[in-house]
Amino acid sequence: MRILVYAPAARMGGAQAHVLGLIPELAARAPDDVGLLIAQPDLIAALQALPSNWTVRAERAQERGFVGRLVWEQRVLPRLARRWGADVLLSFGSFVPLRSPCPTVLEAGNALQFTAAYWQVLRREPVRVQLEEHARWALLRASLRAAARVLVPTRAMRQDVVTRLPDLAARVDVALWGVAPIFRQLRWSDPAEDGVLGVSKHGINKEFDVLIAALPRLQRRFPCVRLVLTGTPDESRWSRRSMALAQRLGVAESVCFAGDVPNERVPGLIQRSRLLVFPTWCESFGLPLAEALAMGAPAVAADIPACREVGGDAARYYAPGNPESLAAVIGDLLGSRESSRALAESAYARGKQFQWRDNALAVRETLVRAIG
Repeated sequence: MRILVYAPAARMGGAQAHVLGLIPELAARAPDDVGLLIAQPDLIAALQALPSNWTVRAERAQERGFVGRLVWEQRVLPRLARRWGADVLLSFGSFVPLRSPCPTVLEAGNALQFTAAYWQVLRREPVRVQLEEHARWALLRASLRAAARVLVPTRAMRQDVVTRLPDLAARVDVALWGVAPIFRQLRWSDPAEDGVLGVSKHGINKEFDVLIAALPRLQRRFPCVRLVLTGTPDESRWSRRSMALAQRLGVAESVCFAGDVPNERVPGLIQRSRLLVFPTWCESFGLPLAEALAMGAPAVAADIPACREVGGDAARYYAPGNPESLAAVIGDLLGSRESSRALAESAYARGKQFQWRDNALAVRETLVRAIG
């Protein structure tokens, strides 16, 4: 099988982690397959060495702008697939060529567009942003319907997709994501200080503002508690809103932004924290939660289907949008080291299921199914 993997859109977060984890395992599990990976130069630089039957090609599609990228994907990519003789095209972007010379598989890694809550929240954004998102949604719908198969990382997201687009029900497959090996090499140990870690990009679906709003309540019980958040105060308009809220509440000195932390440094942050919080109201998977579990770290996540599916009974949950609920759950763990250590043991056992090897086997099954 000749597999063309199109991944220039996998620039950060879960999408990049998926490509970096999947491709080496895909090459190892199917040594007779021939692969061509098209990705951003920085992702290629971070990728481990592949066997000789895999080729990589740098493509800066994201630098072309939305229209330029769209033209490249719909006109140039199909020609490339034809010349290379691809049997199947696996896309990690939001779109696939609507007219492809071979079957296509679309990795749908963003759950936002499939949830009603997202479109309600979007109404508060500038008109330009709303128009751009509606245009992307129209193209995403067309791509989903053009794809032979669609891949999602959880059953929860599959439910979101087929609820929104019932005609896709027979073509959506689930392939649970894994975590990088570095999250198994360093085990969490209960630190002395009351540090609470929040890991994720500051986007429209993240609730770092809820975490900050919970901080004054926590400090009444634990005066020394502090938040460490990945990213920067100027990372996005949402991080700026969160920092402004911290200043209004008088807790800015207890909120530390760790900067744009590369993945290999995240385990160190987790190990130095009493617990990890994954504050969000919509997710396809929740990679930071899975990474914390793999290290055996206590974790608190939003009570939404995707986080429940990943965390099971090995995490604690708060009501999305509710600072009182979040403060209560965090406080229970900070107030009882016995409870947090028991949770850590459960987390470590559950974290063993997140393997890129298993993801690669499931993805390849979908590729074979797409070819028919």
